[in-house]
Amino acid sequence: MLQTASNGHETDPARLGRALRQACRGAVYDNPAGRGLYAQDASHYQVMPAAALAPADEQDLLAALAVAQDLGAAITGRGAGTSLSGQTHGPGLVLDFSRHLNQILEVDVEARTARVQPGVVRDRLNADPRLRDAGLHFAPDPATAGWATVGGMTGNNSAGMRSIVYGKTIDHILGLRVALADGTVLDLTPHDLAAWRQAESRPGREGELYRGVRQLVDTHADRIRGAYPNLMRRVAGYNLDEFVTGAGYLGPIGPRAQRNAGPRNDRSLHHLVVGAEGTLALVLEATIRLTPLPKATALALPHFDGCVASLAAVPAINELGPSAVELLDGGVLKEAKRNAATKHLADFIEGEPEALLIVEFQGETEQEAAARAYELAAKLESDASVRASLRGCPVRTDAAGQQRVWQTRALGLGLISNQPGDRKGQAFVEDACVPVERLADYIDALMHATAQRGLPYSMYAHASVGVIHFRPGIDLHTDEDRDHMHAISERALELCLERGGSFSGEHGDGIVRGQWLERQFGPELYQAFRDLKGLFDPTGRMNPGKIIDPPRLNDPAVLRYGDAYRLAEIPATYRHETQGGFVKAVEQCNGVGACRKVGAGVMCPSYMATRNEQDTTRGRANALRLAMSNQLGAPAEEALAGDELHEVLELCLSCKACKTECPNAVDMAKLKADATQVRHDQRGVPLSAKAIGASPGLARRLAGPLAPIVNALQNAPGAGWMRQKLLGFDRKRPAPPFAAKPFPTRWKAFQQSHEYKSRGPATRGPAVLLVDSFNGYFEPGTAIAAARLLHGLGYELTPYASGCCQRPRLSQGLLREAAELTQPVAADLDRLLSERPGAPLVALEPSCASAWADDLPDLLPDPDPAKRVAQRLVMLDTLLDQITANEPGALQPAPNVSNVAFHAHCHHKALFDADAIVRVFERAGAACQRIDAGCCGLAGAFGYQHHEVSGRIGEDRLFPAVRSAVQQGHAVAATGVSCRHQLRDWLDVEARHPAELLEAAPNNP
Repeated sequence: MLQTASNGHETDPARLGRALRQACRGAVYDNPAGRGLYAQDASHYQVMPAAALAPADEQDLLAALAVAQDLGAAITGRGAGTSLSGQTHGPGLVLDFSRHLNQILEVDVEARTARVQPGVVRDRLNADPRLRDAGLHFAPDPATAGWATVGGMTGNNSAGMRSIVYGKTIDHILGLRVALADGTVLDLTPHDLAAWRQAESRPGREGELYRGVRQLVDTHADRIRGAYPNLMRRVAGYNLDEFVTGAGYLGPIGPRAQRNAGPRNDRSLHHLVVGAEGTLALVLEATIRLTPLPKATALALPHFDGCVASLAAVPAINELGPSAVELLDGGVLKEAKRNAATKHLADFIEGEPEALLIVEFQGETEQEAAARAYELAAKLESDASVRASLRGCPVRTDAAGQQRVWQTRALGLGLISNQPGDRKGQAFVEDACVPVERLADYIDALMHATAQRGLPYSMYAHASVGVIHFRPGIDLHTDEDRDHMHAISERALELCLERGGSFSGEHGDGIVRGQWLERQFGPELYQAFRDLKGLFDPTGRMNPGKIIDPPRLNDPAVLRYGDAYRLAEIPATYRHETQGGFVKAVEQCNGVGACRKVGAGVMCPSYMATRNEQDTTRGRANALRLAMSNQLGAPAEEALAGDELHEVLELCLSCKACKTECPNAVDMAKLKADATQVRHDQRGVPLSAKAIGASPGLARRLAGPLAPIVNALQNAPGAGWMRQKLLGFDRKRPAPPFAAKPFPTRWKAFQQSHEYKSRGPATRGPAVLLVDSFNGYFEPGTAIAAARLLHGLGYELTPYASGCCQRPRLSQGLLREAAELTQPVAADLDRLLSERPGAPLVALEPSCASAWADDLPDLLPDPDPAKRVAQRLVMLDTLLDQITANEPGALQPAPNVSNVAFHAHCHHKALFDADAIVRVFERAGAACQRIDAGCCGLAGAFGYQHHEVSGRIGEDRLFPAVRSAVQQGHAVAATGVSCRHQLRDWLDVEARHPAELLEAAPNNP
């Protein structure tokens, strides 16, 4: 199918893909699934490209531009793809700068500048030791700063939460190296008037641009002065106001605030490229200004009865000079207290306020910052007009507490869009900027206009500068709600312009607001915008349909849930109860891209290793969405089983981090398993999946007397080659040995021991130890250590080793088989627990515990027994935490254990309290620190089938931390069997389960 750009050019994906492979070294995506990865961003739009390329370097990029020129293909640059206005997808060639063009090229600490490639992530730049040690940072701080790229921030002229101090991205760009559509490369730096005139005389495209811009500005100078609103947060249209000074211009409050009304000496074409959304040129390098970090900060958190009342207080708050004033409304606050990604952070929310302002103050000292925060609290309490709606104003001065507040704020978009139901808070009037003095009035009117149509809404963000991200709840599957979207957008435009505002305050025009530009600036300036676009891009191939001549904002041809979205019946096996079924679970992904963060958290391990969009939760969700809506070139059920989709799903480790780290709780482990079951049904079950699924049963049969023989055969010459040939297991990965004395044998021996018999009567009541297949038949030392520990603490212990949660089958998509085998186990375990009222079901292995707590209740035909089992389930470390909280001396460390470095299994971090064991060790008298690392990389069978990627995942943060801990003589603890095997295989480090490093204190019964 030909992809048609708004410039009229048609591009054949197959032809473009072939040409790119011949000319470029970077990865080319030209099949339907690969193209679909780049068809969507964080907006509600979808535009399928003809192909996408991740250029290997600048020369690769220029080669791609030559191919695009030869074929007449449109060109769209893309960083993290977090656009909320639909700017980062297009019908021709999409260029992914984030994967390779992401280097920090130069840092000049003395000059406070840096030179970077466009794919550098903002927070990764700021984490560079040269900046960190010098106390410098790149100041613009959008909520997506953990994965947003400098190139994307430049294209969008991003601002963020502290723009009242730091301004917008344009205030921090000193120069750009750019490429035009025809491959011309230009270095754009500031010029005085003489240098500008000299540049006009240069031959070729460079001189043409300088002459054309001067003529354009001279022609429209008076209109520019009159039509651009006097606001610091205006990103609508093109930045022609950067070339006109005078009484009508009000600069930002940031570094370039001081402007003279006379001739400018810093005019530069790069001011036009910033905020142009890739419609004029592509950024190859950016020279940026670095700003000193604040020495200290404190937060005041006024709680209010309503949003309008809170916004009415902002002008008075701004008088005290805050560095940020951010709004969270009641809907966001309620979701923050409930959402798995934020509920552990939301301790700053007191009661049930309808609005909360996050007011940050900076200071030279902690005392100064705190004093300013308390000054605000006192001012609000003493103001009668505010006090009536104020519910209190707590202050946070500790760094950890402030960080929790900001982490919650950063997830605001996800918290809004995670509301249940088809109606989601959509971004189409969220970006208007109005004078702060008129902000409450504007929001009040917008609330009324939305409520008149019977629609819900929520809001959050930058109250300090008059930009509230207001999001009406819209069901974009329906024509009626799409009409609502258009009508509310038009009314919001009127309300904004009546109050002297800009309809685009930081998210840009793109598709969603480009339609209204002529209304905002008038026909003369809109034609000037067209002329400027034509000057830079004569053939109209640079990101067409954005800013200038876009489609209607509700055009179903470009909506994600528009003309192309044709759902079929999906034969899912999981019920996905909490999200309303498979389809709704997939649709939970809104594209915000939190799964693209690196160097923090767990999600998404394979993306951290590959930096490949298809290895993000978002990429996988997009591929699933395309498959289930008949957009991968085949009927939905066939596409769900197809090679294209499963190539995208291949490197998902089923770590479940997305279930809690994604603010929309996209559970890719379940979604992948469902799609894999569909594939098995159509194509049969491969031998490797059968072998992995059968491993628990094999372990029960082979552990014991046969174990020495089987283990010898597994390690015999040629055995690794055979495993690789038959099962796809990398020969470099050793097979796990079966236990010669499995848990049942060792438990019987323990019952006959003096230790067991010498303990008096049980004092804590009954407990059931869930002995999983891993710790029962591969590493029974862990299970027996836990049994000894619980026995020593006074429990009447009953081990349960009679069944399996079938985690291996779940991970391989053998869902119906797993359900059939687990249903009787659930009933048996339910019966056992019912006979022991109040007895905890104590789990050792997080992946087994997560199966019982999360997977099986959503899978089994009769879920009630599994649900009752889940209610009684508790991780061993959580139980020990509960005990030692009341009895700090109940445990002691094992001999020679004084310092412990602890790595938590991914499922442990996702679903349970991974810090509990740290508290337990500390109460027992041993220092313990949880390693700040993501996934270990093994993840059951994943590391056997993807050995190299597995090692790269471990090397990201875990392996260096473990090496350091071992060098310091610390014991290494890990709850997961996979984690312990990974550390043994890659580092030759013997990690122990925490149960093996603890003992019941002698004074226990």
